[in-house]
Parts: sequence; structure tokens; C-alpha cells
Amino acid sequence: MRIALLALAVTGSMFAAASANAANANGNLNVTANVASSCMVSSPGSLAFGAYDPVDVNNTAPLNGAGTINVRCTRGTTTTIALEEGANPATGSNCTTPLRQMSNGTERLRYALFSDSTRTITWGCTQGTNTTSHTSTNSATAAVLDVWGRIPAGQDVAPGNYSDTVRILLTF
Repeated sequence: MRIALLALAVTGSMFAAASANAANANGNLNVTANVASSCMVSSPGSLAFGAYDPVDVNNTAPLNGAGTINVRCTRGTTTTIALEEGANPATGSNCTTPLRQMSNGTERLRYALFSDSTRTITWGCTQGTNTTSHTSTNSATAAVLDVWGRIPAGQDVAPGNYSDTVRILLTF
């Protein structure tokens, strides 16, 4: 029994000596991330002009309307927003002067989209053709951009529901 106690005492002192002689080493863990520019674009509703009356009111006065586009991007991202010519462009339409038309079968109703409330700057469809620029200031909140529309007066069209689809192009 005495030998066992002596062996236990010697073993315990070896562990104590090993613990007392422990060394420390330091190093660095490099942690990195890459935040990419990212954007989302949507149109939460539509630009609904309402009733166009070619006989009375809209015989001499255009019909105006407005809609919105929501753009949400990584903070600090600069974007260019363009609106294509639509699914029914008139002959001669181009990105500088888009000749947009809504359709009802073979019938066409001309309209225009603008980036300003006075409806003087036609919204074009490629960078450099009256597109709108925006720089994001908050990644969590969408910027709401107004789209102003106008159906010119005096169009001789048949009754019915007219529509068009305009693709939104967001470049960042």
C-alpha cells in the first residue's frame, strides 16, 4: 500500500509540473466578407389611366396618369433605370423616342411615359436616352420612383380595354 501511495504522489507531482510548464501561443484568425452590389426592382401596381373619352373630354385634352417603380439596392449602389418601348411599339419607335402603344386586338392607343411630373422628359429605354439615375442610401428601404404617363388627345379608337407591358431595365 505504501508503494501505491508513493506512486500516486509521484504521478500527481508530474501532472502538477506539466501544468506549471504549459506555454501559450497566439495567432490571428482573418475574417473577411465581400458585400456585392445587388438590386431589386418592382412595380407594385400599374399605371392605370382610367377612362379615355375620344369624343368629349379627351378629344381636345390628353389623359394623364401616374405610377411608381420601387428600387432597392445595396447602400451606395448607383443605378440607371430604363423603360423599354413596350410590347406594341409603333413603326419608327426607338429608345431615344419610344412610340409606345397599348393594344386591344388590332386597335392601338398611343401613350408616353415621362420621368418628370411636367411630362416633358420622355423616359427612354437604354442608358443615355433619358433614363433615370438613382443612388441607394438604405439597403433595407426601397426608393419609390414616379412614372408619369400621358395619352395624347384626339385619338380615334374603338371602345375596349387597352393594355401594354413595359419592361423595366435596371443597370448597376
